[in-house]
Amino acid sequence: MTTQTKQTLNFPVSSRGRGWKDAFVITFLVVVLGAFVAQIASSPGNAPSGPPVAAAVSATTVHG
Repeated sequence: MTTQTKQTLNFPVSSRGRGWKDAFVITFLVVVLGAFVAQIASSPGNAPSGPPVAAAVSATTVHG
């Protein structure tokens, strides 16, 4: 048979400074991850609609 104990888990209470640091890091990671997902999920806005076309303007002067 097993014996039952009435002990509870005692988690150490973190200090307020550590809690603010953890909250800041988590918030920063959520913002960065959200921006990354939004960038991937968005459709490309400035992508060319057709095949690439080379265009060059040359200024030639004729002497004579």
